[in-house]
Amino acid sequence: MVNLLDRFEQSFERLMEGSIGRLFRSPIQPAEIGRKLERAMVSNQVTSVDATLVPNDYRVAMHPQDMVLFVDYVTGLCRQMEAWLTELATDRSFTLIDRVRVQIAGDAGVPRRAIQVTAAIADRPEMGVDQQDAVQRTEVYRVIRETTGIPPLRIKFVDGPQRGEEMLVRKPVTTVGRALDNDIVLESGDVSRHHARIEFADAQMRVVDLNSTNGTRVNGRSVRAHPVAAGDEVTFGTLSVQVLPFDPAAG
Repeated sequence: MVNLLDRFEQSFERLMEGSIGRLFRSPIQPAEIGRKLERAMVSNQVTSVDATLVPNDYRVAMHPQDMVLFVDYVTGLCRQMEAWLTELATDRSFTLIDRVRVQIAGDAGVPRRAIQVTAAIADRPEMGVDQQDAVQRTEVYRVIRETTGIPPLRIKFVDGPQRGEEMLVRKPVTTVGRALDNDIVLESGDVSRHHARIEFADAQMRVVDLNSTNGTRVNGRSVRAHPVAAGDEVTFGTLSVQVLPFDPAAG
């Protein structure tokens, strides 16, 4: 059991590696999630003549302000929790009537830094993995909108050490720079320590240069303060990011 829980926690930590994970680390510890999932599985078992049935459908609820800290990782975390529970059921010789499904939800009724887990035995073959992911993305969208008041956008790194990585803008003001106290850390000497900020004001997103040494550009044009929207490319020094829409219905 200890080894299984250790592996779950290690897989969670690998998911959170990198500068984004370092800055947006959730105050909720992965081992705590694992223990509550295990408790929900064991306490809801149903014993029949030839099998011990356990829940396969789980809902992990936490305060929206806790959930919003790691929304970039929610889908991957759900997959890891599903694998953990499936392995746990096999290790305990439990029976599952359908594949394990885990959803994470924001619930203002849950205290900060706490989680609540509900579990059920459910046969829902009509919901495939893609549909389940779409439900989870819709919940992420709702939590960001209700918690921060901003329409979420995706930021995709075009070049540099983080090339190909994505994150969600989930704060009214997001700082960008080389220093580790920024929300988006760009690991390049061409980027100033506190280079720029992305802010939501007057119903639109804009980028504001903070008197950086090498400047900020939107679609190749140098700017001091300029609106940004899905489809734009923003360059900080020599490192660029693409601004993409966040569509709950798309992968």
